[in-house]
Amino acid sequence: MKTSIKLLFALFSISIILVSCKDENSIQTYFVDHQEKPEFLSFDIAADVIDFSKADLNKEEQEAYQSIKKLDVLAYKVNDQNKDTYGQELEKAKAVFNNKKYEELMEFKDNGVNVKINTYGKNDKVDEFLVLASSKEMGFTIVRVLGNNMKPEQLMKLSNKIQNADVDQAQFKNLMDIFK
Repeated sequence: MKTSIKLLFALFSISIILVSCKDENSIQTYFVDHQEKPEFLSFDIAADVIDFSKADLNKEEQEAYQSIKKLDVLAYKVNDQNKDTYGQELEKAKAVFNNKKYEELMEFKDNGVNVKINTYGKNDKVDEFLVLASSKEMGFTIVRVLGNNMKPEQLMKLSNKIQNADVDQAQFKNLMDIFK
């Protein structure tokens, strides 16, 4: 009897510790909390949706491509009915990107779209790239690129090759439809 009480107490203590350690301000938590909300569009894209066979990748670019597992996308389209909520949701997303565990890689503005790129992982071997793109007219999109030991400089070079790659447009149709 004493053993089962001790076991129950130990399990209870462990569960309290695990719940208290949950990072409420993580990108994973943000995705889980928002992916089912009707004003959000959420989907995953497998890395193999982009065929680089026609892009003539060098060894370094091929390594970069193989280091990517998938992309998670979460988008919020702003309209007249949700402008107030849009501002609140964008601030929540920005708060996640300001979490100390994510390192800011760069931030820039292009044609009225604010873009922030963060990473998670070691300096030269990244496990996640996080992109937040926002516009008052269109809304915001968070892209989470998941992989193993991705190297930022390799991925930047690879991104230039996307123009020559064969992209399965059907995978991106939902994202394009939300911003029409």
